[in-house]
This record gives sequence, C-alpha cells and structure tokens, in this order.
Amino acid sequence: MARRKKVKRLGAKTISFPKGKGHLTHNNREFISNNVVPERTAWNRIYIQESLEQAYEKCFGQALMEYNAGQKRKDRRKEKYLKEIENSGNKEKTFYENIVQIGKKDDTPVVGAAGKLTEEAKAAIEILEQYAKTFQERNPNLYLFNCVMHLDEATPHLHIDYIPVANGYKTGMKTRNSLTKALQQMGFAKAVSKKENETVAWQQRERAYLTELCQEKGIDVEVLGVQRDNLTLPEYKAAMQKVEKLEHQAVKIEENNQRLAEQAEKLADQIAKLDEKEKDNKEVLKKHDLRADTLKTIAKETEKDTKKLKSAAVPVSNIFGGEEYVKVKKSDWDKIIDAFSRAVSRNKLLEKYEKKIVALEKKVSDVSGLLDKMKQFISNRGLGEAFTEFVKSLEPKTMKERLVEKQKIIKEQSQQQSMHTQEHGVSKKRNISTEI
Repeated sequence: MARRKKVKRLGAKTISFPKGKGHLTHNNREFISNNVVPERTAWNRIYIQESLEQAYEKCFGQALMEYNAGQKRKDRRKEKYLKEIENSGNKEKTFYENIVQIGKKDDTPVVGAAGKLTEEAKAAIEILEQYAKTFQERNPNLYLFNCVMHLDEATPHLHIDYIPVANGYKTGMKTRNSLTKALQQMGFAKAVSKKENETVAWQQRERAYLTELCQEKGIDVEVLGVQRDNLTLPEYKAAMQKVEKLEHQAVKIEENNQRLAEQAEKLADQIAKLDEKEKDNKEVLKKHDLRADTLKTIAKETEKDTKKLKSAAVPVSNIFGGEEYVKVKKSDWDKIIDAFSRAVSRNKLLEKYEKKIVALEKKVSDVSGLLDKMKQFISNRGLGEAFTEFVKSLEPKTMKERLVEKQKIIKEQSQQQSMHTQEHGVSKKRNISTEI
C-alpha cells in the first residue's frame, strides 16, 4: 500500500476575498502607488490582460449585432453596449473585481531579510496560481478579462477582474451583463435575503475551494485567529461577515491612499505648469509694459521733433477773417504727414497692447488664485510634507551633493571592508590556535 506523501505544515492563515474597486491602471501597473516596490514589479504574474472594450466585444458583440439587425428604427439601435452600461442609471457595473490573498504581511511576506521569496510566499503563490488558472473553468458565466498576481507589494495577492455574462433573455439583447442572473445560470439559488443571496453563496464556494488548496499545501485556514472547528455555523458565518467587512475597509483605505497619491502627482504637474505659465505671463508683461511711465519717456523723446515741426509752420492771415492758416514747405509737409501716420499706427498698436496686457494680468491673477487653492488643498489633506519631498526628489542634484553621496557610499564600503578584514583576521587566529 502506497504511503500518502507527508505535507509540511505551514501554520494557520487567513483567506481574504474582498471586493475590489477595479482600478485597472493600478492592477496593470500603469500607475505605481507608494506601497509598490518597483524593483519587484517584474516578478508580477499576468494570467490574462484584455482591454474592457475587447472583452465586451467578445462577450456581447454577437448579441448586439443580432439585436440591431432586428430593429427597423435607427433610434432604437445600440452603438456600444459598454457605453450603455457606463451611462446606466441603475448603477450597473461594467465589471467586478475580487482580491484574493492568503495570509497577511506579518505571516506571509513576499520577501525575507535577504530579499528572496519566503517559503510562505512560495506556498501562497502556488495556491493563488492554481486558483487563477481554474477560475474560468469554475465560473463559465464570469468572463475573466484581467487577472494579475502582485508580488511587488507586502503580501502575494491576485486581482480577479471579470464580466458577468447572462444568456437567454427573451426581449432586448439575448446576452447581457447581469451578475445575479449569471450566478443563477451557474447553479446558485435565488436570493431569499440580503445575507443569503447568489453572491454570498458564490463567495462561500470560492472560499471553500481556496481552503482546499490551502490544506493541500499544509496551511490551516483561520478566521480572525480562531479555528473553524471551534465555531458553530452561526458563529462562523458571523465571523466571516466581520472578516469581509474588515477586508473591505482595508481595500478602501488602500484605494484612498492610491487616490491621494494620484492626486498629489497630478497636482505636482498642474502646479509646475501653472508656475511656468505665471513666469511666461510675467515675462510678457515686462516685455510689453507700455504704461504711463513708458509713455512719459516717449513724450520726452518726441518733444524736440514736435517743436521742430511747429516751427516749420508759418502763420498766414485769412483775408476773409475767421480761422488762421499756416504755410509750410513741401518737404516739411511730407514730414508732418509721415509723423502723423506713424503716430496713428503707434496709437492703434498701444491700444492693442493695452488689451493684451489687461487679459494677461487677469490670466496671471487667475493662475495665482488657482495655485493658492491647490496649495491649500494639499495642506488640508496633510500632504504638505510629502508633496515637498516629492518636489525635492524631482530637482536635479548638484555636483556637490553627488560628491557627498559618493563619499558617504565609499566610507560605508570602507567600514564594511574593514569589519570583514577584522573578522577574517580573528577567524585566522582561531584556526592557528586550534592547529597548535
């Protein structure tokens, strides 16, 4: 009789299966939040990665085409089913997400002190990978379009993003996005209450499957530090609900941190742009500063020319009485006409610049106001120090700072080498002593 292979016990761990918000940019590392270790991002595992548009085309493209073909009136045809769900007044979700995690950062860290995968993490990775690879088979009506395992955070975990696909509608599109009906078509009974519904039943089944995988790897599953065997069924359900609430809160906190980090980054860009605009606007104002002082200077410079032109005109008496005339030489008259023409042109140019200046001053005022609001927003959110550090990190280091850093590194290396040499010397002495 063959002996059953003995499984090494790794201790008890929790199973986390909360709903996620579905931040695909975070999941696919298009955005890097503060809790991510970029050096380990290459360790992440991608099982499937489709765009939401492609996934909707696969799931509902045929049904949409058939629906539109049956519509005689153009206004009843649908362009894109995805947009319809996005704009739905029923708060329908375009897709759903669950985050799957075995253990916590205290008992299942990704890396140890040496920076290598821990044994606990390796076991968790195997479980999560098995879960990810069998998800679609277990859930034929939940189309998995994005599934990644993150190993660049504290604990290994999966982001499972799926679209519920329900078939057999008699009116409208025959295939639609409906989580309730999709789960019913997978065999889950209709809801009888808020606590006993299709989603809860499905989550319990998925948790049960994860529990089996854990037990195969020698991991006991616990709920809030209490073994399942020590709880009655009502107590176990209550504990599970409490766990889900706590997990949901943890997810919300993480998402809030991500949002704040995103906002800080966007604000940094906006403030930099506003600062640049403010500088540009001030430069323009300096360049085109044609205010009263400038006009006075121009008036002084043209005073001599004005007197010269006045002296060129000789008064002539009007034999009929009335207004006096002046007589000027043809050459002087040409000069007067030329000066008049230039004066009119300059006046028009001045008016144009004045309008520009007023508009630019308003823009500078608006930009300054917006800048103050952004700074106030950062201050109110308690991001002042973090934002300052972030801005400092963007500044290029001076040669002096680089030299100081280099000297510090060399000093540390020298100290380590010295310690190593001393240890080697002590070890050598011990060996000699032993030989003697």
